Amino acid sequence: MSQREIERTSVLRQVRDGILTAGQGAEQLGLSARHFRRLRRAWEREGDRAVAHGLRGRPSNHRKPAKHRAWVLERAGDPLYSDFGPTLLAEHLSARPEAPGAVKAPTLRLWMIDEGLWEAKRRKARHRKARPRRAAFGELIQWDSSEHEWFEKRMSGKFVLIKMHDDATNRLLMARFVPRDNGAANRGVVIDYLRRYGRPVAFYTDKAGHFGQWTRSVSKTPLQEREAKRTESIIRQALAELNVGLIQAHSPQAKGRIERNFGTDQDRLIKEMRVLGISTLEDGNRYLEEVYVDYWNDRFAVEPAKARNAHRKLPKRADLEALFSETLTRSVNNDFTIRYDNQRWQIPRDQARDIRPRHKITVEIRLDGSVHFRFGRRYLQLEPVQQVLKAGPRNDTGLKAAKPLKQKAGPKPRPTPPRPGPDHPWRKGTRLIASPRAIARYRSKRAAMQPAPSSP
Repeated sequence: MSQREIERTSVLRQVRDGILTAGQGAEQLGLSARHFRRLRRAWEREGDRAVAHGLRGRPSNHRKPAKHRAWVLERAGDPLYSDFGPTLLAEHLSARPEAPGAVKAPTLRLWMIDEGLWEAKRRKARHRKARPRRAAFGELIQWDSSEHEWFEKRMSGKFVLIKMHDDATNRLLMARFVPRDNGAANRGVVIDYLRRYGRPVAFYTDKAGHFGQWTRSVSKTPLQEREAKRTESIIRQALAELNVGLIQAHSPQAKGRIERNFGTDQDRLIKEMRVLGISTLEDGNRYLEEVYVDYWNDRFAVEPAKARNAHRKLPKRADLEALFSETLTRSVNNDFTIRYDNQRWQIPRDQARDIRPRHKITVEIRLDGSVHFRFGRRYLQLEPVQQVLKAGPRNDTGLKAAKPLKQKAGPKPRPTPPRPGPDHPWRKGTRLIASPRAIARYRSKRAAMQPAPSSP
């Protein structure tokens, strides 16, 4: 008997012995007076069995016939289905035309467990531990982005909101709308952050490619063994130069605070911009900078455990535009030129100090689109080399006409196969006939390949 049935039996005995009245017994069991009277009469007639459900111990009315169960388990034991799970096996057996009826996966799973054809496996829930906030402002900055229809129907398509939250205080430090979540947009945000607040101890991001540090396998030919090549993003390299840590979360749950903050933004920020009629990226970023950041910090910021600022000043010689720029390397030729963007660039004589052929020149492509050339830590002012014109044939004035250099020839076109002439046998419809000697040779070889007849 269950605990509920034991309590009902105890109350019925107290009512029988006069300890409780019928009304008190019904109130204690949470039953109506009419239901309690029916239960009391059944208990006096049948005993303790009356408090148990009438279908206990009886097969269900929806139970499958025994023949159906036997047919299914016979097929389940077939070696053909030895590695089938209950779900897939139920689909296959139910689709067979000779099946006595459909069977559901949970039912088949219980049948297979009873017959020892399937072992129940419990999935262990992954344990997650709540991470306490950092103690001081600037120790850890959560950095993430969210793609959403922030401007609803006022601007077609989805846009990306990049945000930076302080982990200790939950303060919103940077927020910006960008068209796409790429490396250039995130580099621009982190440059503005470093100029405004200084260097934090570490940033906390996801595993997007523009933050990443990964290994990829490369090989020159398919026959060569593949080797691993380590690749670091521009952001990771620049932060390492500034002695700022970059921690990458292994799951969205690890950076759950900023993920939940985006849920708040997708509710409040969208509605606020709808009321104000904001429909451009410029107006949206102006609203974030002038209104929304202060509103968020007044509403949701908390006090840190330690009242200190962990941000550090930027080094005096730190050039953020150069650190977060895309870099390429070019070799110096014998004539002290390098080639970049299909153009030759000359190193002037007064700037060629300590530079020799085959030395490497670094080309910096900054976020504003400007290009800078650097040798070590020294920047160079290179001059584009004018294309030299070759002398051509003389014109009417008796002078040689200059013509541009020949461009590199592209791939040669495939030669056209020759076409047969009008007198060719192929056009006359004639057929080439093999000689009688060749026909006899072919027949003799074919007869030699035939198996010898068996004797009776």
